[in-house]
Amino acid sequence: MTTTDGRLAPGFADCTMASQAVFRLALEALSRPARPLGADFGGLFGARPPMPVTMAALALALADGLTPVWLSPSLAEASGWLAFHSSAPRSSPELASLVLAASPGELPSLTRLRLGSERYPDRSATVILGGVLDGGGGIPVAASGPGILDRVLFEGHGLDRDFVDAWAANRALYPLGVDVFLAGPGSLAGLPRSVSLTPFSGPWR
Repeated sequence: MTTTDGRLAPGFADCTMASQAVFRLALEALSRPARPLGADFGGLFGARPPMPVTMAALALALADGLTPVWLSPSLAEASGWLAFHSSAPRSSPELASLVLAASPGELPSLTRLRLGSERYPDRSATVILGGVLDGGGGIPVAASGPGILDRVLFEGHGLDRDFVDAWAANRALYPLGVDVFLAGPGSLAGLPRSVSLTPFSGPWR
């Protein structure tokens, strides 16, 4: 995305401070899974980024010249912006370390992504998923696992049954598998691969 005078839109106004702030919140989101956190990142940018603000902030904080990135079709306009500000090379979904999808419908099958290996489980993909946490519904799920005392009810996330089923398969691969950040308008939630999501119906007790 370029500005009205043809220049590429700026990234973080203060790269070091902004990256540290976003990274800290990302770590908190992973340590408190399935609990949306406030993510007011708009003031970190010199101008409106060419993708949703929460996604853009995470992408700049997590990507660098050694991070192959794949962007879904709706984010194609942002590819030059992200490459300029992060030096991250473009990649296919299968080889990307960072996968950006504008919505659940544009997210590749999790089984296509880098899942790590027995020797290097950390060499897996991280997904930044937009079009979520916006009150758009989704099926209620009970989230459980490390970082969660007993279980928590996770709803209003915008994830459908297909994603929850795919997540169950991803969880079964642990310690392999992908980690996901749900990036909504002014909010962020983490889904580390160690967490289980189970469809829920009935009263919550």
